[in-house]
Amino acid sequence: MSPYLLLIAGSLSGGPLLAAKPNTRRAYLLAMGLLCWLLSSLRYVTGFDYRFYETVFQNTAGTGLSGLALLGQIEPGYLLLNLTVASVGGDYRAFLFVFHLLFTLLVFVWMGRYSPSPWLSVYLFLTLQYFALSMNFLRQAMAAAILLWIYPFLKRRRFLPCLGIILLAACFHRTALIMVPLCLLLSLGISRLHYGLAALATGAAYLLLDPLVQVAVRLVPKYQHYLTERYWQGNSFLYLLLPVGCFLFVLPLLKGGKGGPAASPVLANCMFYSMLIQLFITRHFILERLSIYPAFFCLLALPEAALLGGESRRSRICTGILLAGGLAYFFFAASQGFHGVYPFRGLWDRALSP
Repeated sequence: MSPYLLLIAGSLSGGPLLAAKPNTRRAYLLAMGLLCWLLSSLRYVTGFDYRFYETVFQNTAGTGLSGLALLGQIEPGYLLLNLTVASVGGDYRAFLFVFHLLFTLLVFVWMGRYSPSPWLSVYLFLTLQYFALSMNFLRQAMAAAILLWIYPFLKRRRFLPCLGIILLAACFHRTALIMVPLCLLLSLGISRLHYGLAALATGAAYLLLDPLVQVAVRLVPKYQHYLTERYWQGNSFLYLLLPVGCFLFVLPLLKGGKGGPAASPVLANCMFYSMLIQLFITRHFILERLSIYPAFFCLLALPEAALLGGESRRSRICTGILLAGGLAYFFFAASQGFHGVYPFRGLWDRALSP
Protein backbone atom coordinates (compact mmCIF):
# COMPACT_ATOMS: atom_id res chain seq x y z
CA MET A 1 0.00 0.00 0.00
CA SER A 2 2.83 2.38 0.79
CA PRO A 3 3.83 3.03 -2.87
CA TYR A 4 0.27 4.11 -3.67
CA LEU A 5 -0.01 6.27 -0.56
CA LEU A 6 3.27 8.00 -1.42
CA LEU A 7 1.98 8.73 -4.93
CA ILE A 8 -1.28 10.11 -3.52
CA ALA A 9 0.67 12.29 -1.08
CA GLY A 10 2.78 13.51 -4.00
CA SER A 11 -0.31 14.43 -5.98
CA LEU A 12 -1.70 16.40 -3.03
CA SER A 13 1.53 18.39 -2.76
CA GLY A 14 0.63 19.94 -6.09
CA GLY A 15 -2.24 21.88 -4.50
CA PRO A 16 -0.19 24.35 -2.43
CA LEU A 17 2.73 24.18 -4.87
CA LEU A 18 0.72 25.26 -7.93
CA ALA A 19 -1.21 27.83 -5.91
CA ALA A 20 2.04 29.50 -4.86
CA LYS A 21 3.97 28.91 -8.11
CA PRO A 22 1.64 28.37 -11.10
CA ASN A 23 4.61 28.23 -13.47
CA THR A 24 5.67 24.88 -11.92
CA ARG A 25 2.70 23.14 -13.58
CA ARG A 26 4.83 21.30 -16.14
CA ALA A 27 7.50 20.34 -13.62
CA TYR A 28 4.83 18.94 -11.26
CA LEU A 29 3.21 16.85 -14.02
CA LEU A 30 6.60 15.64 -15.21
CA ALA A 31 7.59 14.53 -11.71
CA MET A 32 4.29 12.77 -11.02
CA GLY A 33 4.27 11.21 -14.49
CA LEU A 34 7.80 9.83 -13.97
CA LEU A 35 6.84 8.34 -10.61
CA CYS A 36 3.70 6.68 -12.05
CA TRP A 37 5.65 5.39 -15.05
CA LEU A 38 8.45 3.90 -12.98
CA LEU A 39 6.17 2.29 -10.40
CA SER A 40 3.92 0.67 -13.00
CA SER A 41 6.91 -0.50 -15.08
CA LEU A 42 8.76 -2.04 -12.13
CA ARG A 43 5.83 -4.16 -10.89
CA TYR A 44 6.12 -7.93 -10.72
CA VAL A 45 3.04 -10.19 -10.98
CA THR A 46 0.93 -7.19 -10.02
CA GLY A 47 -2.36 -7.18 -11.92
CA PHE A 48 -4.63 -10.13 -12.67
CA ASP A 49 -3.53 -10.18 -16.32
CA TYR A 50 0.22 -9.87 -15.70
CA ARG A 51 1.01 -13.46 -16.68
CA PHE A 52 -1.48 -13.45 -19.54
CA TYR A 53 0.20 -10.46 -21.20
CA GLU A 54 3.63 -11.96 -20.51
CA THR A 55 2.53 -15.02 -22.49
CA VAL A 56 1.17 -12.82 -25.29
CA PHE A 57 4.53 -11.06 -25.51
CA GLN A 58 6.47 -14.32 -25.61
CA ASN A 59 4.17 -15.77 -28.29
CA THR A 60 4.40 -12.59 -30.38
CA ALA A 61 8.19 -12.51 -30.09
CA GLY A 62 8.33 -16.18 -31.04
CA THR A 63 6.06 -16.04 -34.09
CA GLY A 64 7.27 -12.77 -35.57
CA LEU A 65 5.37 -10.71 -38.11
CA SER A 66 4.41 -13.72 -40.22
CA GLY A 67 2.68 -15.40 -37.29
CA LEU A 68 0.58 -12.49 -36.04
CA ALA A 69 -2.49 -13.89 -37.80
CA LEU A 70 -2.37 -16.86 -35.41
CA LEU A 71 -2.93 -14.44 -32.53
CA GLY A 72 -6.13 -13.03 -34.01
CA GLN A 73 -7.89 -12.73 -30.67
CA ILE A 74 -5.53 -9.86 -29.76
CA GLU A 75 -5.88 -6.52 -31.52
CA PRO A 76 -3.21 -5.66 -34.14
CA GLY A 77 -2.02 -2.40 -32.58
CA TYR A 78 -1.19 -4.12 -29.32
CA LEU A 79 0.55 -7.00 -31.10
CA LEU A 80 2.62 -4.62 -33.21
CA LEU A 81 3.74 -2.79 -30.09
CA ASN A 82 4.85 -6.15 -28.64
CA LEU A 83 6.62 -7.07 -31.85
CA THR A 84 8.39 -3.71 -32.07
CA VAL A 85 9.89 -4.13 -28.59
CA ALA A 86 10.83 -7.76 -29.28
CA SER A 87 12.45 -6.88 -32.63
CA VAL A 88 15.02 -4.63 -30.92
CA GLY A 89 15.89 -7.32 -28.39
CA GLY A 90 13.59 -6.24 -25.56
CA ASP A 91 11.98 -8.66 -23.16
CA TYR A 92 8.63 -8.42 -21.36
CA ARG A 93 10.14 -6.04 -18.79
CA ALA A 94 11.27 -3.71 -21.58
CA PHE A 95 7.81 -3.94 -23.08
CA LEU A 96 6.23 -2.81 -19.80
CA PHE A 97 8.57 0.20 -19.72
CA VAL A 98 7.57 1.17 -23.27
CA PHE A 99 3.87 0.49 -22.76
CA HIS A 100 3.58 2.47 -19.53
CA LEU A 101 5.66 5.31 -20.97
CA LEU A 102 3.19 5.69 -23.85
CA PHE A 103 0.17 5.39 -21.56
CA THR A 104 1.56 7.91 -19.05
CA LEU A 105 2.45 10.41 -21.77
CA LEU A 106 -1.02 10.22 -23.30
CA VAL A 107 -2.78 10.77 -19.97
CA PHE A 108 -0.47 13.31 -18.33
CA VAL A 109 -0.02 15.50 -21.41
CA TRP A 110 -3.81 15.48 -21.84
CA MET A 111 -4.35 16.48 -18.20
CA GLY A 112 -1.72 19.20 -18.51
CA ARG A 113 -3.38 20.63 -21.58
CA TYR A 114 -7.05 20.50 -20.63
CA SER A 115 -7.43 20.16 -16.85
CA PRO A 116 -8.37 23.30 -14.89
CA SER A 117 -6.57 21.77 -11.88
CA PRO A 118 -3.79 19.31 -12.86
CA TRP A 119 -2.97 18.24 -9.30
CA LEU A 120 -6.62 17.38 -8.66
CA SER A 121 -6.78 15.41 -11.92
CA VAL A 122 -3.65 13.45 -10.95
CA TYR A 123 -5.13 12.75 -7.51
CA LEU A 124 -8.33 11.40 -9.10
CA PHE A 125 -6.30 9.39 -11.61
CA LEU A 126 -4.71 7.60 -8.67
CA THR A 127 -7.63 7.27 -6.28
CA LEU A 128 -10.41 6.48 -8.77
CA GLN A 129 -8.39 3.49 -10.02
CA TYR A 130 -7.33 4.58 -13.51
CA PHE A 131 -3.71 4.04 -12.50
CA ALA A 132 -4.66 0.57 -11.22
CA LEU A 133 -6.51 -0.10 -14.49
CA SER A 134 -3.31 0.57 -16.46
CA MET A 135 -1.55 -2.26 -14.58
CA ASN A 136 -4.18 -4.87 -15.42
CA PHE A 137 -6.27 -4.21 -18.54
CA LEU A 138 -3.30 -3.19 -20.69
CA ARG A 139 -5.05 -3.14 -24.05
CA GLN A 140 -8.15 -1.36 -22.81
CA ALA A 141 -6.12 1.12 -20.76
CA MET A 142 -4.19 2.13 -23.88
CA ALA A 143 -7.40 2.40 -25.89
CA ALA A 144 -8.95 4.61 -23.19
CA ALA A 145 -5.85 6.83 -23.04
CA ILE A 146 -5.97 7.33 -26.81
CA LEU A 147 -9.69 8.13 -26.68
CA LEU A 148 -9.11 10.97 -24.22
CA TRP A 149 -7.79 12.93 -27.19
CA ILE A 150 -11.17 13.08 -28.90
CA TYR A 151 -12.10 15.73 -26.31
CA PRO A 152 -11.06 18.90 -28.21
CA PHE A 153 -12.65 17.61 -31.43
CA LEU A 154 -15.83 16.49 -29.69
CA LYS A 155 -16.26 19.93 -28.14
CA ARG A 156 -16.17 21.43 -31.64
CA ARG A 157 -18.30 18.59 -33.10
CA ARG A 158 -15.59 17.59 -35.53
CA PHE A 159 -16.61 13.96 -35.92
CA LEU A 160 -14.15 12.92 -38.64
CA PRO A 161 -11.06 13.39 -36.42
CA CYS A 162 -13.01 11.69 -33.60
CA LEU A 163 -13.60 8.70 -35.86
CA GLY A 164 -9.91 8.48 -36.72
CA ILE A 165 -8.93 8.48 -33.04
CA ILE A 166 -11.59 5.87 -32.23
CA LEU A 167 -10.31 3.56 -34.98
CA LEU A 168 -6.76 3.95 -33.66
CA ALA A 169 -7.96 3.11 -30.13
CA ALA A 170 -9.83 0.07 -31.50
CA CYS A 171 -6.47 -1.26 -32.71
CA PHE A 172 -5.75 -1.84 -29.01
CA HIS A 173 -9.21 -2.87 -27.81
CA ARG A 174 -12.29 -3.46 -29.97
CA THR A 175 -14.67 -2.15 -27.32
CA ALA A 176 -13.43 1.35 -28.16
CA LEU A 177 -15.84 1.22 -31.11
CA ILE A 178 -18.67 1.92 -28.65
CA MET A 179 -17.48 5.52 -28.80
CA VAL A 180 -18.74 5.84 -32.40
CA PRO A 181 -22.42 6.11 -31.38
CA LEU A 182 -21.46 7.64 -28.03
CA CYS A 183 -19.69 10.53 -29.74
CA LEU A 184 -23.00 11.60 -31.25
CA LEU A 185 -24.76 11.33 -27.89
CA LEU A 186 -22.01 13.11 -25.94
CA SER A 187 -22.17 16.10 -28.26
CA LEU A 188 -25.94 16.53 -27.92
CA GLY A 189 -27.23 19.52 -26.01
CA ILE A 190 -28.46 18.94 -22.48
CA SER A 191 -32.23 18.85 -22.13
CA ARG A 192 -34.95 16.98 -20.29
CA LEU A 193 -35.97 15.34 -23.58
CA HIS A 194 -32.42 14.12 -24.28
CA TYR A 195 -31.85 12.68 -20.81
CA GLY A 196 -35.39 11.32 -20.52
CA LEU A 197 -35.17 9.39 -23.80
CA ALA A 198 -31.71 8.08 -22.89
CA ALA A 199 -32.99 6.87 -19.52
CA LEU A 200 -35.99 5.14 -21.14
CA ALA A 201 -33.78 3.43 -23.72
CA THR A 202 -31.44 2.27 -20.94
CA GLY A 203 -34.35 0.88 -18.93
CA ALA A 204 -35.65 -1.06 -21.93
CA ALA A 205 -32.16 -2.42 -22.72
CA TYR A 206 -31.70 -3.41 -19.06
CA LEU A 207 -34.90 -5.48 -19.10
CA LEU A 208 -34.15 -7.05 -22.49
CA LEU A 209 -30.41 -7.49 -21.94
CA ASP A 210 -30.14 -11.27 -21.92
CA PRO A 211 -32.16 -11.86 -25.13
CA LEU A 212 -30.11 -9.14 -26.84
CA VAL A 213 -26.87 -10.76 -25.71
CA GLN A 214 -27.99 -14.15 -27.00
CA VAL A 215 -28.58 -12.62 -30.43
CA ALA A 216 -25.18 -10.88 -30.30
CA VAL A 217 -23.21 -14.04 -29.48
CA ARG A 218 -24.94 -15.92 -32.29
CA LEU A 219 -23.67 -13.24 -34.66
CA VAL A 220 -20.19 -13.20 -33.06
CA PRO A 221 -19.69 -16.74 -31.63
CA LYS A 222 -16.13 -16.10 -30.37
CA TYR A 223 -17.60 -14.17 -27.42
CA GLN A 224 -19.75 -17.13 -26.35
CA HIS A 225 -17.27 -18.12 -23.63
CA TYR A 226 -18.00 -14.94 -21.67
CA LEU A 227 -21.45 -16.30 -20.81
CA THR A 228 -19.96 -18.99 -18.57
CA GLU A 229 -17.23 -16.95 -16.86
CA ARG A 230 -17.45 -15.44 -13.39
CA TYR A 231 -17.38 -11.90 -14.78
CA TRP A 232 -20.76 -12.60 -16.39
CA GLN A 233 -22.36 -12.59 -12.94
CA GLY A 234 -24.14 -9.50 -11.67
CA ASN A 235 -22.52 -7.20 -9.17
CA SER A 236 -23.83 -5.30 -6.18
CA PHE A 237 -25.65 -1.99 -6.53
CA LEU A 238 -22.94 -0.70 -4.19
CA TYR A 239 -20.74 -0.28 -7.26
CA LEU A 240 -23.16 2.28 -8.66
CA LEU A 241 -22.33 4.74 -5.88
CA LEU A 242 -19.26 6.09 -7.70
CA PRO A 243 -20.87 6.80 -11.10
CA VAL A 244 -24.01 8.21 -9.46
CA GLY A 245 -21.88 10.34 -7.15
CA CYS A 246 -19.81 11.65 -10.08
CA PHE A 247 -22.94 12.58 -12.00
CA LEU A 248 -24.50 14.35 -9.02
CA PHE A 249 -21.24 16.20 -8.43
CA VAL A 250 -21.16 17.58 -11.99
CA LEU A 251 -24.78 18.71 -11.93
CA PRO A 252 -23.64 22.37 -11.90
CA LEU A 253 -22.07 21.72 -15.31
CA LEU A 254 -25.52 20.96 -16.72
CA LYS A 255 -26.41 24.63 -16.42
CA GLY A 256 -23.20 25.49 -18.21
CA GLY A 257 -24.01 22.92 -20.88
CA LYS A 258 -27.31 24.69 -21.53
CA GLY A 259 -25.66 28.12 -21.26
CA GLY A 260 -24.34 29.92 -24.28
CA PRO A 261 -22.82 28.77 -27.54
CA ALA A 262 -19.37 28.62 -25.90
CA ALA A 263 -20.52 26.13 -23.26
CA SER A 264 -19.88 22.46 -24.03
CA PRO A 265 -22.12 19.64 -22.78
CA VAL A 266 -19.44 16.97 -23.36
CA LEU A 267 -18.17 16.49 -19.79
CA ALA A 268 -21.61 16.46 -18.17
CA ASN A 269 -22.83 14.03 -20.85
CA CYS A 270 -19.81 11.76 -20.22
CA MET A 271 -20.75 11.42 -16.56
CA PHE A 272 -24.41 10.86 -17.44
CA TYR A 273 -23.76 8.10 -19.98
CA SER A 274 -21.07 6.51 -17.82
CA MET A 275 -23.68 6.24 -15.06
CA LEU A 276 -26.23 4.67 -17.42
CA ILE A 277 -23.77 2.12 -18.79
CA GLN A 278 -22.54 1.14 -15.35
CA LEU A 279 -26.10 0.29 -14.36
CA PHE A 280 -25.66 -2.87 -16.44
CA ILE A 281 -22.97 -4.25 -14.13
CA THR A 282 -25.75 -5.21 -11.75
CA ARG A 283 -26.72 -7.74 -14.44
CA HIS A 284 -23.29 -8.67 -15.83
CA PHE A 285 -20.13 -7.24 -14.30
CA ILE A 286 -18.03 -7.51 -17.46
CA LEU A 287 -20.16 -4.80 -19.09
CA GLU A 288 -18.39 -2.30 -16.82
CA ARG A 289 -15.64 -2.26 -19.43
CA LEU A 290 -17.89 -0.35 -21.81
CA SER A 291 -18.24 2.48 -19.29
CA ILE A 292 -14.49 3.05 -18.89
CA TYR A 293 -14.25 5.32 -21.93
CA PRO A 294 -16.75 8.03 -20.95
CA ALA A 295 -15.94 7.59 -17.25
CA PHE A 296 -12.26 8.44 -17.84
CA PHE A 297 -13.34 12.02 -18.60
CA CYS A 298 -14.14 12.45 -14.91
CA LEU A 299 -10.51 13.55 -14.60
CA LEU A 300 -11.65 16.79 -16.25
CA ALA A 301 -15.32 16.87 -15.33
CA LEU A 302 -14.91 16.62 -11.54
CA PRO A 303 -12.23 19.33 -11.17
CA GLU A 304 -14.15 21.59 -13.54
CA ALA A 305 -17.33 21.19 -11.50
CA ALA A 306 -15.41 21.76 -8.25
CA LEU A 307 -13.83 24.98 -9.52
CA LEU A 308 -16.94 26.37 -11.15
CA GLY A 309 -17.28 29.96 -10.02
CA GLY A 310 -13.56 30.51 -9.40
CA GLU A 311 -11.84 30.72 -6.03
CA SER A 312 -14.71 30.77 -3.57
CA ARG A 313 -15.89 29.07 -0.41
CA ARG A 314 -18.07 26.79 -2.53
CA SER A 315 -15.06 25.68 -4.60
CA ARG A 316 -13.04 24.90 -1.48
CA ILE A 317 -15.89 22.81 -0.08
CA CYS A 318 -16.34 20.95 -3.37
CA THR A 319 -12.61 20.28 -3.60
CA GLY A 320 -12.68 18.92 -0.04
CA ILE A 321 -15.55 16.61 -0.97
CA LEU A 322 -13.57 15.33 -3.96
CA LEU A 323 -10.50 14.70 -1.84
CA ALA A 324 -12.45 12.83 0.83
CA GLY A 325 -14.49 10.87 -1.70
CA GLY A 326 -11.44 9.92 -3.75
CA LEU A 327 -9.54 8.67 -0.72
CA ALA A 328 -12.56 6.69 0.53
CA TYR A 329 -12.90 5.04 -2.88
CA PHE A 330 -9.19 4.23 -2.94
CA PHE A 331 -9.39 2.39 0.39
CA PHE A 332 -12.56 0.60 -0.75
CA ALA A 333 -10.83 -0.50 -3.96
CA ALA A 334 -7.78 -1.69 -2.02
CA SER A 335 -9.96 -3.68 0.38
CA GLN A 336 -11.67 -5.37 -2.58
CA GLY A 337 -8.39 -6.04 -4.40
CA PHE A 338 -9.36 -4.14 -7.55
CA HIS A 339 -7.40 -5.26 -10.62
CA GLY A 340 -5.15 -7.50 -8.53
CA VAL A 341 -2.76 -4.63 -7.82
CA TYR A 342 -3.16 -4.60 -4.02
CA PRO A 343 -0.73 -5.10 -2.41
CA PHE A 344 1.84 -3.76 -4.86
CA ARG A 345 4.68 -6.14 -5.68
CA GLY A 346 7.79 -4.84 -7.38
CA LEU A 347 10.96 -6.36 -8.79
CA TRP A 348 12.52 -5.92 -5.37
CA ASP A 349 9.96 -8.36 -3.94
CA ARG A 350 11.05 -10.95 -6.50
CA ALA A 351 14.70 -10.40 -5.57
CA LEU A 352 13.95 -10.80 -1.87
CA SER A 353 11.77 -13.90 -2.22
CA PRO A 354 13.47 -17.22 -1.37
